[in-house]
This record gives sequence, C-alpha cells and structure tokens, in this order.
Amino acid sequence: MNIILMMFLRSIHRNKMLVSRFDKIINPNRKESVCIMTHSDTSKQITLDPDTGRVLMLYNFPVYPETNEVHLRSAEDIAKRALALHLLLGVIFYHEPEKVVEWAREEGLWDSLSPQEQNVFSVPISDLSPAEKSWNQRAMQSNLLTWRIEGLLALLWSLNLVEELDLPIERCDGGFIREVLPGLGESLEPFIANAECRPVEEIVHMLGKHFEIYNQQVEAFNHDETLEYDMLITYERIHALNWVCGLISKWDD
Repeated sequence: MNIILMMFLRSIHRNKMLVSRFDKIINPNRKESVCIMTHSDTSKQITLDPDTGRVLMLYNFPVYPETNEVHLRSAEDIAKRALALHLLLGVIFYHEPEKVVEWAREEGLWDSLSPQEQNVFSVPISDLSPAEKSWNQRAMQSNLLTWRIEGLLALLWSLNLVEELDLPIERCDGGFIREVLPGLGESLEPFIANAECRPVEEIVHMLGKHFEIYNQQVEAFNHDETLEYDMLITYERIHALNWVCGLISKWDD
C-alpha cells in the first residue's frame, strides 16, 4: 500500500508548475523539468509489515527508530544546518538577497549549504539581469522550498531553542523564529558555539510521534475521513528529524 505517499503527492500536485519552474533554478543542468512521482514510483519507497500492514520503512529510513539505531549529529552540525535554512529563507524573501549571500560567504557558511541550496544562493550574484533575478526570487517565494521553515523549526527544537513542537496543523510563525536566530550581518559563531542538543530519547520520541501522525492519516484516508494535520508540515519535520538522527546521510536526500 502506498497511500501514505500518495496523500502527500496529492497535496503538492496543485503546485506542479511551480515545482517545474523552480527546479530549473536549483537544478540548472537538468534538461527536463521535474516530474511528480507516479503510483509505481511511490511503491518503491515504502516497506510494510506483511502481517500488520504497518509502514516499517519510508524513503529507506525506519518509521519507529530505536535509540540504539540513531547516530545523533553534533550540536554544531545541527546549528549550521539551521543557519543554512535561515539564510536560505533570507535569499528567498529578503528584498536584497545578494546581501544574504555575502553574509553566508563572510561567515564561512557556504560549505554548509547543500548542493541545491548553493544553486539558489548563486542566483542573486549571477550574471542574470535584474529583471531575471527578480523573477526567479518571486518564483522561489511561491515554491515548496519555502516549507523548509517547518524543518527549521524542528531543528531549533532539537537544539532546545524552541520549547514545544505543536501538532503539525498551523504553519510556524517566522517572526518567532527570527527572535532566536542571528540577524543580517551578525556573527554566526556565538549561535554555533552555544548550541546544545536535546537528549536523543526526546528527539527520537518526537520523530516517532510524527510518523504516528502519518499512520493516522493513512487510517483516515482508508475510511474516507480527513484529519486536521498538514502533511507538508509533517513531512518537513520528519525530514529534518531524520537528518538530525543520522537516518539520512545528506540533506538533499
């Protein structure tokens, strides 16, 4: 059964054109625009328990990881990843994105960006015309990449900078996040140096909680019911927490 992914894919299908447009920005060498996965594609991403039908693996990571299977990333690495997402959102939304790119370079954060993020950061300092740069930024502001803010919130929670992760219903408050992150031009070193992780048990429990929400969505789907949870919020949190737990090797996986 691949309902769990089909529900997620259905929720992003309305944005297919935006995904295609932005894919040309983050994957400039790709000749064809991005394709939404088909029914047969999703079946390759899920492993089910043959007896209970419960989802055991999703995108090659365990749905209910035990703490002894987790290799928690360092607080420094998590802090740098949070800063990378913070600056990524700056490049997407700030009216002078080139200043955010310059900030990343000056603070030595460039190497902490994922390959896709580096492509995005390269746009404001490229040889494109001002009009083309402005168009690209507007396209990014309407793209699914903006949902990375939900993963950023999960990273900040992992660093104990956010007290609670509410149920994935309402999109997070960007204003609140800015209160705990450095402002444009400020040194990033204190944020990195002072970073501390929550206990691994808390992080694994939160990850399992979000997979439980996925399974609840599957049950609701099977009974033609809907739940109040937002699947995109849930997906971004799962992605971030899996990265924190070392269950995916690269951020762009």
